[in-house]
Amino acid sequence: MKILKYSFGLLVTALMLLSSCRDFVEPNVPYNSFDTGAYLRTITRTGTFTATDLANSKFGLTLEAVDKEDGATVQTVEIRVRHRRLIPNVGLRYTPVQDVVVRTLQSTDFAPNDKSRFLRTTFEVTAAQALAAVRLTPADIAKGDVFEFRLVLNDKFGRRFSSNNVTTNIAGAPFYASPFLYFVTVN
Repeated sequence: MKILKYSFGLLVTALMLLSSCRDFVEPNVPYNSFDTGAYLRTITRTGTFTATDLANSKFGLTLEAVDKEDGATVQTVEIRVRHRRLIPNVGLRYTPVQDVVVRTLQSTDFAPNDKSRFLRTTFEVTAAQALAAVRLTPADIAKGDVFEFRLVLNDKFGRRFSSNNVTTNIAGAPFYASPFLYFVTVN
């Protein structure tokens, strides 16, 4: 009987200790007033630039606009481009020095899809469009040259998101897949 009372007392004490180990302090974090951003998740990437067939070369992306309103805060997406060449013993030469807009997507270019709740768009930029934007001709292009395509997302709040202000977590992580910067090497 003494062992039963002792065991019962030990059980009650253990239950009191376990149930009293709670944190009753609620954090005062204003989750509803967090400022959230937006990013463009890369769903698919297509196309290449071929030096011997620039007339038929193209680069394309399928993008998903991810934000707190499932993509509805996107106002425009600028598709910017510049040409880069590595010159031995000199370094990189950019044409032009700053990237230029080759095309602009509007919010109406993003549409619902059956694979996710976020709005998606698909676009292609031909090599001819990229060359015209950077003011080069096919004769100026050599194998190994690179076209840098940079996306700039402008939202309805006046904010801009691009490779200039994206974190490595968003740009490099497979889930987010949002580098905002794509390199197309001329083969």
